[in-house]
Amino acid sequence: MKVFSQILEVFVLGLIGGAVPGPMLTAVFTEVLNGGFKKSFKVIFRALSAEVIVAIAILLVVFSLQIPQLYFYILSLAGAIFLIWLASNIWKINKVGEDRGEIFSFYRIFILTILSGAFWIFWLTVCVPRAFALKEQIVGGQFLFLLAFELGWIVMTGFLAYVFSKFRPLLLKKNLVSTIFKVFALLLVFFALKSIWMSVVYLITN
Repeated sequence: MKVFSQILEVFVLGLIGGAVPGPMLTAVFTEVLNGGFKKSFKVIFRALSAEVIVAIAILLVVFSLQIPQLYFYILSLAGAIFLIWLASNIWKINKVGEDRGEIFSFYRIFILTILSGAFWIFWLTVCVPRAFALKEQIVGGQFLFLLAFELGWIVMTGFLAYVFSKFRPLLLKKNLVSTIFKVFALLLVFFALKSIWMSVVYLITN
């Protein structure tokens, strides 16, 4: 019963993670607007795959290395530059279906995940301790944690993508597509500047 309760808590943590505004959710909404709800699942599953790969690496190797948080904040600076570059690509989209290549290819999403200092810190400080606590309760508990967390994440992300897709016809009808793409671009810039600010504050105060 205790194990089930812990797994449920992890699932809820995944739901919360999926609901937190950030670059990935912005990427999903961008794809919903550009190609519709079904096509957005390409981005969702790419983000899921990238996160699982990095999370497994953290669970198996990185956590044992005891890497100082400083390095992840420095990593965030590179991630911020990459975010701004992605934002510049989205800013140029003026209509739905405009061919500018895959802005959110698996390769780019994977880089975005690796360069997200906040992602590393969240997993190392919040997820890993819970994962190994579950491991003490059941064999392979750390991977059960990963499964429950990612299930919660994809449920919430998919739900939010579906809700947003219901507004797509209205946005298309009102000719607001170009404006919304620019809003999404500005959101990515905001997340980039936030990442830079947090990194600079950490570097100054530590």
